[in-house]
Amino acid sequence: MAIQPSIRDYLADVARRLDAAPHGGTGTIVSDAASFLGWSHSKLYSRLKADVGWSSGRKVRADKGTSKVDGATLEMLGAVQRECVRANGKQILHTPDAVSILDTNGYDIPVSSTQVNRLLKARRLNVAAQKAADPVQSLRSLHPNHVHQVDPSLCVLYYLPNGRQAMMEADKFYKNKLSNYAKVKLKVWRYVIYDHTSSTIYARYVEAAGESPANLFDFLMWAWGRQEGREFHGVPKILMWDKGSANTATAIKSLLEALDVTPIEHAAGRARVKGGVENGNNIFECKFESRLKLEPVETVEELNAAALAWANAFNNNMINRQDNRLHRPGMAPTARMDLWRRIRQDQLRLLPDVEVCRATLEGREEQRTVHPKLHISYRHPASDMRQLYSVKGLDGICAQDKVTVRPLLFGDCAITIRIPVFNGEDKVYRLEPERNFDEFGFAGTAPVIGEEYKAMPDTGIEKAAKKMDELAYPEQDAKKAREKQEAPFGGALDAHSHLKDVALPAFLPRRGSELSMPDHLHVEAQPLNLVQAATALKSLIPDWDGEKYQQLAQLYPDGVMEADLPLVVDRLTRAPRLRVVGGA
Repeated sequence: MAIQPSIRDYLADVARRLDAAPHGGTGTIVSDAASFLGWSHSKLYSRLKADVGWSSGRKVRADKGTSKVDGATLEMLGAVQRECVRANGKQILHTPDAVSILDTNGYDIPVSSTQVNRLLKARRLNVAAQKAADPVQSLRSLHPNHVHQVDPSLCVLYYLPNGRQAMMEADKFYKNKLSNYAKVKLKVWRYVIYDHTSSTIYARYVEAAGESPANLFDFLMWAWGRQEGREFHGVPKILMWDKGSANTATAIKSLLEALDVTPIEHAAGRARVKGGVENGNNIFECKFESRLKLEPVETVEELNAAALAWANAFNNNMINRQDNRLHRPGMAPTARMDLWRRIRQDQLRLLPDVEVCRATLEGREEQRTVHPKLHISYRHPASDMRQLYSVKGLDGICAQDKVTVRPLLFGDCAITIRIPVFNGEDKVYRLEPERNFDEFGFAGTAPVIGEEYKAMPDTGIEKAAKKMDELAYPEQDAKKAREKQEAPFGGALDAHSHLKDVALPAFLPRRGSELSMPDHLHVEAQPLNLVQAATALKSLIPDWDGEKYQQLAQLYPDGVMEADLPLVVDRLTRAPRLRVVGGA
């Protein structure tokens, strides 16, 4: 802030007196000067340094920059306040309340809220610093048509049912009167294209209820194709736009992939990434559409014709009493189209026929199976017959693999093939069809029978197999080793021996249920004859003798069932012995 010359002269006199004052004599001079000027001591010192270059020469305190409040607590204070900022940017939790809350939760904050604010500001932890705009990085494109930006915007124009032009006035169309927007069934949308290198801008208007992939396709075809009365044309390498639903539609993505255009979508809330086209929308609204109030047009067709005429004049710096040249550091002011005309032949990619482009809108990804001869068959939209595409030597592709095929619109019936890999990132290759065939339809690269031999290159499967063979049979011919039935890995792997030493868990026997078998499966048991029964009982009865045999014969003359042997043992060992009584 500038000060009056008289005050500067006074400050210079104060500075001279301070320099000449003896030790301990500066305090009175400072107090008198501060009182005279109505300033605080700190402001006086600040103005002395800023306006007359005087400094006290005092050493900086050794503890400058330190605080009783530790850094972690300050970061917590900043985070608490930052989390209480609404979407509209309003801060609803301020320092006194934040200090109170954290103090209640055990944080030590032995300074005032005012000092806390100073500490937060010095460390860029305050809400105001966090809300400040992020630094902007300048971006560079390499040549005209390297990067285009596209953005649709709702126009202030609309057309009444009778065809009359009308404008959305601010007092009738604003956020609290959204119903008025709904009443306008067909609104006018402005699609703007911006060439990053030359800053050339063109626009086309569409009457529609909203954004749609169909309208976006028509605009891109118009913007990139040759148009009568417009020099600007050509397909870019990169297209920058936002995440609108029309932009991310599968059909539009298919078109861009076919045209070999890389789409770059900016993050939500980062519209300044494509600030060129955003400014282009503003230019059309302020510099062109403002003229329509004075000279209305009756139809969208008339509107587009007027917009093209104005854009041609603007880009060529031919609008009366206006300097619309591009002003950049290190470059003389230049008309935008003069910059665009510096494009080289290899940089100007011509748009294919619109109907061929339209065919890619279907977004169809066709599946093809890799032939054992390592090729696929595919009919390109620009061809009237199927053609062969070789995949020999392509990493990750083997015979019988399924690959996804999409046509490209630049190149000789070029395609992209995509195959998924284990890490989740697909491998993508660009191919063109085989053209080297002889008059009999044989590939010119194939070996001639009896003259030469060419082994097919190893596929991914074969490469993996060779690595595993080397692991299983190091420094050996794996095929011969298998024929000899040699143990792989040198027999060093313990595959089952360790199972002998496994400590099985202790368990209680489980009760089971008897199975009922069908009658025809039952086998009728036969009784043991006396000799068989005696043989079995002899091992069960220690004192077996002839007398017990006589008892067995008397009790079981027809034999004994094997299941009844325990009962027989009980009877023979407990029953009284029978005596033979003689007669006559």
